[in-house]
Amino acid sequence: MNKSPRVKAPSLRVRMAELKSRHHDLKARIATELKRPLPCSDQLRKLKRRRLMIKDELARHEGLLRMLDSMPMPGKLGKPA
Repeated sequence: MNKSPRVKAPSLRVRMAELKSRHHDLKARIATELKRPLPCSDQLRKLKRRRLMIKDELARHEGLLRMLDSMPMPGKLGKPA
């Protein structure tokens, strides 16, 4: 029976990097929209909602990553350092 986690830390780090990039892009788009003479409130609401969803997903992934980092590595138990 395989007891390794289904989520792997390297793939999680890649996903987090992608999310951080998308979060940064949305932040820039929000700033651009706010600089317009008449910012579109609907567009701002959509952008801010997407940015918040990404922020929430990042927080979930950071928690998973902390959990994975705290787990002992398979095959490393009982071996001297």
